[in-house]
Amino acid sequence: MKKNFPFNEDHIELKNSFYVDENYSEKHVHMIHSHENALELLYIYSGEGRYFVRDREYAVHSGDLMICNAGVLHGESPLQKHTMQTYCCAFSGLETESDKKLLAYEEKPLFSLPAEKAECFNALMPIIYNVFSGSKVTAHHLSMGLLSMACEEILTRMTARTALYEQKNENLVRKITAYIDKNYKESISLEKISRDLYISPSRLSHVFKEETGLSPIQYAIHRRIGEAQSLLVETDEPICFIEESLGFCSSVHFSMMFKKHVGISPKAYRQHFCK
Repeated sequence: MKKNFPFNEDHIELKNSFYVDENYSEKHVHMIHSHENALELLYIYSGEGRYFVRDREYAVHSGDLMICNAGVLHGESPLQKHTMQTYCCAFSGLETESDKKLLAYEEKPLFSLPAEKAECFNALMPIIYNVFSGSKVTAHHLSMGLLSMACEEILTRMTARTALYEQKNENLVRKITAYIDKNYKESISLEKISRDLYISPSRLSHVFKEETGLSPIQYAIHRRIGEAQSLLVETDEPICFIEESLGFCSSVHFSMMFKKHVGISPKAYRQHFCK
């Protein structure tokens, strides 16, 4: 995980460690607040409740981890009953660069930890809290392990989201390709494809070109030219019939496009391969 750790560890310091038991949590709500110089890892050790971060309220349960960047408003919902035991580690040194927060602004701050990592938090959070007052150095080194795990969870979520984004793009490109393969002989435009597939023209064009290197219209032209090459070699159909069947508006247009993409005229192409 070291290579994926996004900060210089020499600048990070465990500033404090807190523990709130179930009785205190039920009677004393920690209202919305922020820390300008500290990032907090809040771990739900047991129980459940509602927690507010930025502009959203989240249901939290045992095994959940909440990450609050420095300067971010957070706190318990005052209108809900809380039966939580929570541990918190507050770090400095993670707020010095506004563009290098542990968690991007648009990221969801709540993580449901996998069982093996929840066990580590269950074991280490109480130890860090208990030793902090007597040995801050020991507590610091233990807390860095938990901070590293938090980074792993962020990276895992980002990787999963990227994979999902790529899969969605691949599916979209297949959908666009299938549409063009079915309709390339007709006069089609970006607006028509967009309208028929219920996709905005800008997204359609951007995703298709990003995945294939071609615009949708360029792909349609390539399909027409490719089909023309096959018909010129495999059939005796007149060239005027081929160009008309493939939707070219005139012989001049067909000849010009064919020569642009293939390098020779349709007639020369047929003569070459028919020999």
